[in-house]
Amino acid sequence: MSRLPLLSREKADDKSAPALASVQQKLGMLPNFFAGMAHHSGTLNAFLAAQQAMTADSRLSAAQREMLALAVANANGCGYCVSGHTVSARAAGVSAEAAMQAQAGKAKTAYDQALLDVALAVLEKRGHLSDEALRAAREAGLDDATLVEIIGLVSVNSLSNWLNNVIRPAIDFPEVALV
Repeated sequence: MSRLPLLSREKADDKSAPALASVQQKLGMLPNFFAGMAHHSGTLNAFLAAQQAMTADSRLSAAQREMLALAVANANGCGYCVSGHTVSARAAGVSAEAAMQAQAGKAKTAYDQALLDVALAVLEKRGHLSDEALRAAREAGLDDATLVEIIGLVSVNSLSNWLNNVIRPAIDFPEVALV
C-alpha cells in the first residue's frame, strides 16, 4: 500500500494534471510513480523536463541509459524502478540477461562497463570520484560530456528511486527482484 495517496489527473492540482495527462498519453498508462510525484508539481515537471532534455541531447543509446538506470535503481534499493526500467530496457533491445547483469553493475562491453562503473562510483562516493576512477573512465573512451551526462542520469534516476522508496507505490509493471 502506498504511503502517500496516488493522485489521478482529476485529483491533481492544475499544475500537475497536464503533466500526468501527457505521461498517460505517452505511455498508455499512468504509472503509480508519477501519481505519487504529482503531490508537488515543481518536482514532477522538473523531473519530466530533465528526462526529456537528457534524452534529446544524449550521447548514450536508449539501451545504455536503461542499463545505467537499472544499476542505479538496484544500488538504491528501488524495486519499483528496477521493475519499470526492466520493461524499458527490453523495449530498448536489452536482453533479460543483460538487464539482470546491469542491475548488478555488470556489462558486456568495456565501454558499457565504464559507464556503469562511473555511475555506481558517483552514487557510492556522492560524486567524490577518485583520480584513478576518472582516469579509467577516460581510458575506456568516456569523454567529459559523457561523464557529465552520467552524473546527470545518476541524479535524475536517484530522485525517482528515493521518491519511490519513500512513497512505496504498488509496482504496476511485471515485478523484478533486486539482485
